Amino acid sequence: MNRNTLFAIVLIFATVAFFSGNTWQKFYYNNILHEPLPATYVAKAPNAADQGTGGQATMQQNAAIEEKATGMPAAAAAVSLKIDTIWVETDKIIAGISEQGARIISLQIKDYNISHLSKAKVAGGYVDLIQENSAGGAALTINNTSYNDAMFYPEVAVPGNRIEVSKGSLVTLSLVTHDPVSGGEVKKRFSFGGDDYKIGFSVASAQLNNSKVTVSWPAGIAESEMLSSGRSSQSEERVAHFCDGADVEHVKSNKDAKEDHSGFYKWVGVSSKYFFEAIVADTLRDADIAIISIEDTNHLIINGKKSNAKLVNYAISYQMTAQGNEASFWFYGGPSRYLDLKKYGLQFQKIMFPVLGWTKIFFWADKWFPPIAEFILWVLLILFKVTKDYGVSILLLTLLSRVVTYPLTQSSMKSMNRMKDLQPKINAIREKFKSNPAKLNEATMALYKAEGVNPLNPGCLPMFLQMPIFLALFVVLRKAIELRGAGTVLIPWVHDLSQPESVFYFGNIIPNGIPMYGSNIAIIPLVMAILTYFQNKMTIKDPNQKMMIYFMPIFMLVLFNNFASGLVLYWTLSSGLGLVQQYFMNKSSPQPVVAQTKASGATLPRLERPSTRRK
Repeated sequence: MNRNTLFAIVLIFATVAFFSGNTWQKFYYNNILHEPLPATYVAKAPNAADQGTGGQATMQQNAAIEEKATGMPAAAAAVSLKIDTIWVETDKIIAGISEQGARIISLQIKDYNISHLSKAKVAGGYVDLIQENSAGGAALTINNTSYNDAMFYPEVAVPGNRIEVSKGSLVTLSLVTHDPVSGGEVKKRFSFGGDDYKIGFSVASAQLNNSKVTVSWPAGIAESEMLSSGRSSQSEERVAHFCDGADVEHVKSNKDAKEDHSGFYKWVGVSSKYFFEAIVADTLRDADIAIISIEDTNHLIINGKKSNAKLVNYAISYQMTAQGNEASFWFYGGPSRYLDLKKYGLQFQKIMFPVLGWTKIFFWADKWFPPIAEFILWVLLILFKVTKDYGVSILLLTLLSRVVTYPLTQSSMKSMNRMKDLQPKINAIREKFKSNPAKLNEATMALYKAEGVNPLNPGCLPMFLQMPIFLALFVVLRKAIELRGAGTVLIPWVHDLSQPESVFYFGNIIPNGIPMYGSNIAIIPLVMAILTYFQNKMTIKDPNQKMMIYFMPIFMLVLFNNFASGLVLYWTLSSGLGLVQQYFMNKSSPQPVVAQTKASGATLPRLERPSTRRK
């Protein structure tokens, strides 16, 4: 490696380091995008014992959030009262319902825990979709009266403030308060099935008919994920969604804002990377929905330190006019698993792969990309039914994608090989006419015409056509909750395909890790880098591009070291298959021989095909 090449590599790494650093990121987000700096968000694991009798210390905070989310002042509660929490446990969830407002203040998902985040110093336990000490969910306003701080009491005493719901059964918890104006009863009923993420909910009152009933979820959704390496990047931004019964719209904001929509709507919800909450009406109704983006500074960690950087969460509400003395809804609070979402027949699965922002205008990506991504996820789940191993399923999915795109990749490789074979001729023309640009251009175009090669490099078109499939695979393997906590026999040392691989974690030795690389050493990204090196060695023959043979493997290693191991496994397998395909392509390609080329008048290499070779 000569001095110029070494200098270029050092310069590239210095450039990448600068643009990956906090100084540039802060400038870029705050001054160019005008968005909050992304940050790692850690939600503290809820403690049922701590929440059983507390609540007074957070009344003011809850009231402030509620007023911001609903636009109405919250009723005051007597701070001297003892506030209990009733815990309802099913096969799927553990819900904590506070007597203050009869709000859901904890919604723990039993099938998913956060113990895999232990390297980031997060305590183990179930994922809780509601942030501790927040305003919670299932908040209620009737006309202009808020009941979110009113004291509700169970109609039937609950021994030990705990209810267990067995599989196949349905249990209803009814809590009652009194209207401060009329003195009449207001009831909130929650229904729990033993094996579902669905929570039934209704509001009943003798004075409810023709009243405006607003059900809201002021707490939004807690972020359950962070990179175990402790890198200062959020794995997935939260997004709000609403549905008119057929189409799903998505809302993403970067600051405090409020969106109001009027019309016939079925549900409104908010999602994180792996989980989803929704307020669902009993039927498609004429309603007003509100989505309030709130900058959230709770539990933020950047490079292991507390930060004032902000994340955006979404408070949501659904308002309808009651027809009768009871208004019925239900809540979904659970994982964004394709089969779980699809079974309700309400287009919930459309929240999984939203196309947001400027990407919508990229060849109408919001129309074609979600169906492709859903289809690929469906194929992955079908393969898993057969293999019972997501790693093996990813292997088969990679093979299948290579088979489907084989004609395109083969055409692309042929075009690139053809251009590679012409490179010696082009270099000779450049050398001969280096002092005459016009003659150089004329001779080069004549060479392309004589050889039947498109100077715009036709190999780009096949690569472009297959990009939607590869992009969809990339996104699906990054967002599929099915990979969360799943291991594989292909890489037995990895126990969670949704997390970065780590055979050695040195975050305790180097607190902030190696810039760009992170705090964990992984094997699969290293294998991918080696495969990239050999593939570049086979395809890059231009001396001016020789540096890329060495740079790209290092760049890919740094880039993929902190990606989810399931995604890196797919990319490594795809790189290996691409290398094999390139090898056989090169082996079957004719070798260039020396011949006279009329276009330049010089003796240059010419590609002879066996079928036309003179004897």
